Amino acid sequence: MKPEAPLERGESTGQHPAIGSAALATSWVARGPGYLRSRARVGVEALLLVCVGLAVLVILGTAFNWCRLDVVLSGSMEPALRPGDVILAVSEPDSQVSVGQVLAFHPPSDPNIVVVHRVVKVVHHGSKVEIRTQGDDNNAPDAWTAVLQGTSAWRVSWVLPSAGYVAIWATYPWIHLLALLVVIGIVVWEVLRRVWRAEPR
Repeated sequence: MKPEAPLERGESTGQHPAIGSAALATSWVARGPGYLRSRARVGVEALLLVCVGLAVLVILGTAFNWCRLDVVLSGSMEPALRPGDVILAVSEPDSQVSVGQVLAFHPPSDPNIVVVHRVVKVVHHGSKVEIRTQGDDNNAPDAWTAVLQGTSAWRVSWVLPSAGYVAIWATYPWIHLLALLVVIGIVVWEVLRRVWRAEPR
């Protein structure tokens, strides 16, 4: 007597393979929303972790004078840099400064402001480095010759478009008031929601 051939999947119950596939697809659809929500939550948490890590690196870099953040306020460097963009400038030895780099520096006319322009000429005077700069959107070089202070310069290496508007808006008093009202509204809503849940039905 020949041994019976093993039954194919689905034959033991008389179930058609197409029906099994439909049931499997239905089960995936049934658990789809919860699955997508869990995946979205994992993605958001990963994104937040990356943002926190970057923030910590920037804070440490700023504290140890490795890098600095500045907000572009004018359109003199358009289209490379636009008003509201945030730049990350890294410290670089002034001996390595070259034509074509974009530097953040204090102009001799006003040491309290920061100018972000492209280097068009570099002149070495012993240990001092002088630079001539020009904005990409300007028709002529800057009127000054800037002398780099110390032994390093701030070279722009990364740009976050339009992120500076948050920092600019944060200086407005009405933004402070709006933020306070939003926080108060969230707190009041949370308190009321807890009270409503606690009421007997």
